[in-house]
Amino acid sequence: MKRNRKIVQVELNTDEWLPLSRYAAKEKRSIRGIAKEQLMPLIQEAKRKFPRQPINASSSIDDVH
Repeated sequence: MKRNRKIVQVELNTDEWLPLSRYAAKEKRSIRGIAKEQLMPLIQEAKRKFPRQPINASSSIDDVH
């Protein structure tokens, strides 16, 4: 079965993570939720610029367009 979601990981050092963690706790939100909310405008713009193309089942994985 194919998954609908992909996991995205971001590596932060302690100096970056600690204030973000404190902010999330103060706002009673998850860091994942905050990150997704911040990325949504960029994701929507990318969807408009690069719409999803239907996958041709008869083409080989090695085909280059």
